[in-house]
Amino acid sequence: MKTSNCLSCVLVVLLSLGCNRPQLVAPFEEERLELIYETDGRKVFVVDDGNAYRETKPGEAWELVTRVFDPEEVQRSYTIEDGKTYRVSPDTQKRFEVLNELVESFEDVECGLPGLRELVSEQRLRWGSFTLQSPEAPTVADYVAHRQKMLAGQADFRDCRLEPTSEKVHSGNRSLKCVAPSKPDDMITCKASLSSPLVYFRNGDHFWFEAFYWAELSLPMTLIDLECEFVAEHPGIRLRIFDDETLGIELKALDKPTYRQPEQSRVTFPRGKWVRVRVHFALSTTDGKMEVWQDGQKVLDRTGMTLPFRSAIYNSLEVGISAHSNPKQPCVLYVDDLRCSSFELTE
Repeated sequence: MKTSNCLSCVLVVLLSLGCNRPQLVAPFEEERLELIYETDGRKVFVVDDGNAYRETKPGEAWELVTRVFDPEEVQRSYTIEDGKTYRVSPDTQKRFEVLNELVESFEDVECGLPGLRELVSEQRLRWGSFTLQSPEAPTVADYVAHRQKMLAGQADFRDCRLEPTSEKVHSGNRSLKCVAPSKPDDMITCKASLSSPLVYFRNGDHFWFEAFYWAELSLPMTLIDLECEFVAEHPGIRLRIFDDETLGIELKALDKPTYRQPEQSRVTFPRGKWVRVRVHFALSTTDGKMEVWQDGQKVLDRTGMTLPFRSAIYNSLEVGISAHSNPKQPCVLYVDDLRCSSFELTE
């Protein structure tokens, strides 16, 4: 069973365990602090060395809690040349220019599994991987092994599907079809999603996203996940469909704050028709901005924390059915005409 993706899950458990022989350090300078928050009435500090510390003696000593991220790993993973930022493969040392704009209409690939292989091929330089998590591949090890066999031509889809299709399109001749089965009791979620490891959004940046969706049967729990792969439990920000079938935002970090539509004017997400969804995030640990439009109507406009800590990099974009938690019905979702950018999208 996959564990919950929340940075605070790791920190809270370790904080509750305590340490028999705590490693104490002197407090760090304020400019080195990435994040400050409280748990159980005591301050916790995430520092630019990648560690989280708990205050034991105010102004005198901090106690090491856990490793949150490795700054050296982040540094090794990127290089800048002629003003351009490149992601560096740790295995091959190949460099790939990061994306501050991604456009995908799924037109130039075959239908079915051959088209999925094309989507994640190195030649396209947009997507890099996919996840099919289901009762027949419930753990990370299970679905990674199955993915490798699918890419090698040694396996086909099981009870989860992710494929370019001509069955239903918003424009052109192709869309992306995502199918996730109902969630059994012993799993947290099912997934049928496509991801890119080449996006690159940091503190102070803007993230704009738009896509057209057609949903059948039950609705997915999440449509977009923007995550920090270099951080424990991959914290990030996500576009959710809540239990009342309305769009909203959740930050997967700390106490997982959610941002909902105003209760008196909530707009439900329909099934059986194409829905245009647009999202804007201004990234900040304090006064970030979140805006959501559904079919041209602004349904959410909130401010708050949109980044888990100051130097975090959102370097993974997951789209499709990035989580499906309905225990009674499967989910079928079509995605088409997808765009994301660091600049406001034009019509």
